[in-house]
Amino acid sequence: MVKRISEDMKIDVGLVSQALNNSNVTGRYFDMSKYRKALAVLIGGAMAAGTTSKVEFLQASDANGTGSKVIAGAAATITANANVTAAQVVVGTPANGETVTVNGIVFTKASATNTANREFADAAGLETCINDETYGVPGVTATNNAGTVSLVATDPGETTITLSSSDAVNLTCSTIQAVAYVEISASQLDLTNDFTHVAAKVTTTANTNVAVVLLRGNARFSPSQKVAASAVI
Repeated sequence: MVKRISEDMKIDVGLVSQALNNSNVTGRYFDMSKYRKALAVLIGGAMAAGTTSKVEFLQASDANGTGSKVIAGAAATITANANVTAAQVVVGTPANGETVTVNGIVFTKASATNTANREFADAAGLETCINDETYGVPGVTATNNAGTVSLVATDPGETTITLSSSDAVNLTCSTIQAVAYVEISASQLDLTNDFTHVAAKVTTTANTNVAVVLLRGNARFSPSQKVAASAVI
């Protein structure tokens, strides 16, 4: 019988969903003494171009965070509009010749939309160009809503989006969602000095919303999930 995911990993709230504006916050400390691995998954919200969100592991000797310090190398940083889960470009009044680049494919503002030439006249034209089966962006779906072109993976979780433009005012690119994770082994803790607990810390230079799911795995037993509700079928 295949082991259920919920029998293999302990699921906890590493950091409750919250707004974070150019600041940092650390979640609660969790005991690693019965687990060999830990994974912190950062789920980030909207981010303006040029901003970042970082998730990292801290370690401590107890649940109160005594002696808290970083685990060297255990950090991952999301940069807005680079390999993100969802993004958008707000199309204003760019001049002909301005460009939008999606996953390395360049689309150019022109007087008329021409998918073969990757030219768009307006937001609707940009949507058409990106979605074109031959000349568009593989694995990405665009949706235009009143001049805002949203970009997501056609098959969720299978593609990321990197987005930029030559006109930040009239072709304004921003991130809608992004994911990053950090995985550690319990052996990377300062065991000599009895460091047994870990916590997730998030630092942003953005005005955004963040949350962290903490997973502890490779346990010596099947963990008991402490949750508000569950269903396994």
